[in-house]
Amino acid sequence: MGSRTSLPPGPLRVENVGVSLGGTRILKMVNLTLHAGEMCALIGPSGAGKSTLIKALLGLRDPDEGSVRMGSLSLAKLGPVGYVPQDDALHRGLTVRSELAYAAELRMPGTSAEERQSRIAEVLAQVDLVDRAQIRIRRLSGGQRKRVSLALELLTGPPLLILDEPTSGLDPGLEARTMTLLSQVAGTGRIVLVATHAMESIERAEALCVLVGGHVAFFGPPRKALSYFRVDRYAELFRQLEKQSPSSWGLTASADPDQRAFLSRPGPALSSAAARTSEQGSPTSTDEALDRLKAQMVSPEAS
Repeated sequence: MGSRTSLPPGPLRVENVGVSLGGTRILKMVNLTLHAGEMCALIGPSGAGKSTLIKALLGLRDPDEGSVRMGSLSLAKLGPVGYVPQDDALHRGLTVRSELAYAAELRMPGTSAEERQSRIAEVLAQVDLVDRAQIRIRRLSGGQRKRVSLALELLTGPPLLILDEPTSGLDPGLEARTMTLLSQVAGTGRIVLVATHAMESIERAEALCVLVGGHVAFFGPPRKALSYFRVDRYAELFRQLEKQSPSSWGLTASADPDQRAFLSRPGPALSSAAARTSEQGSPTSTDEALDRLKAQMVSPEAS
């Protein structure tokens, strides 16, 4: 059987978070709520505070004000959070499967070789890399390497997965496929936060957070952002943000009744299949994926 994973112990709540650096406030009264099964797109101009927010969610920078919790737990007590950085940190001389096997030994202590192999088969199937399992990472495309990085984080089934610009450098077609894949990962019962410039793929997310100057200028369903900012395309949001100060956008957003209601919304009803996947891995695809891997392993390794 694959590595057992679990649903998040409750919604991720970022409440009145403020972060200062060198006497300068980087984040100011940030409020977000995300539920299991949801993907949130995080966008904003340079200097908006996206990287600082990600560090706060990863536990790398404690908020000076407010709190970050998942259910009743602080993120420090939750355990490791999955994180895929913008720049791939992969051993390019290894095959995809060897890279995952190496990571599984480090990240899944106390599991048998059979359990680790089963889990590797599951995540390879999930990110659609079974047919690339024996290919060396240096021979993969940029989009395929992003999926290897994602697979590494999925090994331990983290309840929260954060990705920093996972579509950077990809063409529009691969960008859309990557965002769709991340939406599917969220659908297995995880919370997924994606810092992105993939503006045309934002509607694949259930929530959109727009940061400007450390303030939340908008938090709600992506489609509602268009009417809220009075634009026709998401790429036009950034021009609108220049028309008010960041603090004005923050005050306007915090007073908006729709956005206030979105913060207290109920979570999506996960399907029974998603719940089972979150609890015990992917029961329907594991055997098939493992059989495909075994077939590949008897063929000569790709150089």
